[in-house]
Amino acid sequence: MTYFDERLKELYEKKLQKKRLEAMKEELQKQEDEVAKKAAELEVIRKKEQLDVDKLEGKTIKALFFTLAGTKEEKLSKERQEAYIAAMKHDAAVRDLAGIMTDLSACKEELEALSDIEVVFDHLLEQKKNSIKQEASRRANEVIRLEKQMETLSHEIIELEEALEAGYKAFDIVDKIVKELQEAHELADWDTFMDNMFIDMQKQEHIHNAQDLIQDLRHELRRFKTEMADVNIDEEIHIEMDDFSEFADWFFDNIFTDWDIKEKIENSQAQAEHTRKQTTDMINMLKDMRDERMKRRIELEEDLEEVVVGE
Repeated sequence: MTYFDERLKELYEKKLQKKRLEAMKEELQKQEDEVAKKAAELEVIRKKEQLDVDKLEGKTIKALFFTLAGTKEEKLSKERQEAYIAAMKHDAAVRDLAGIMTDLSACKEELEALSDIEVVFDHLLEQKKNSIKQEASRRANEVIRLEKQMETLSHEIIELEEALEAGYKAFDIVDKIVKELQEAHELADWDTFMDNMFIDMQKQEHIHNAQDLIQDLRHELRRFKTEMADVNIDEEIHIEMDDFSEFADWFFDNIFTDWDIKEKIENSQAQAEHTRKQTTDMINMLKDMRDERMKRRIELEEDLEEVVVGE
């Protein structure tokens, strides 16, 4: 029975891995469709905004009008800022899409290697069933049942650990964003009462740090969402990630404009703190799910020991 046991265990693990990969593939394909559509829309906006800049910089009637009105430089500065924002948002979407496509390709490649795993598993399982019937051992059946439950729990624990790892990384980044915005907010308070160039430079530095971190956060939130795709074990819990992962998009829409206005910093800080709380709640929930399965697995190990000893 040793060959059957070891080989079936190996094949069963691969079956669970295939199930996990299929869930990840479905989630990644959904993300690919959404981000591809978004990138296309942002590309249109980017071209439009750049065209507005080109018209003002060229010898057009519109440029002549603003020149005569004495507001050309002000208008051009505004259009350049809008073109810059549009370019940054489009570039970010393109990077997101490239990352998703890379992950999806790797996922499909792994699934291809496991394409016939069910057939191989079922064939060997039938062989073992026949062997067990010949033995007519109730104890053997009980050992198999307990080992299968333990194997399922072990796989679920691995899935939860992987989701937790992604959650911890997302938390670390959003926590840094919160701290950068807190520093910017405190400096904005000083800036309200003191027209100090050094204070303003420090404030801008913290804002730019937050902008840089948001790029990493977009990636980690997407990875966290993908890892969560197969955590919904036995429909025990349904986790909505859409509002959670939209924070990065909201941040992009607001962080580049009107940073002299203190209210903008406060709003972004509140959003970042909300996302940090969501991340913490998600991590705590995953830890509870993992701990419950670890406890159950220990109980099954004790039951298995009793069966093997043979009371």
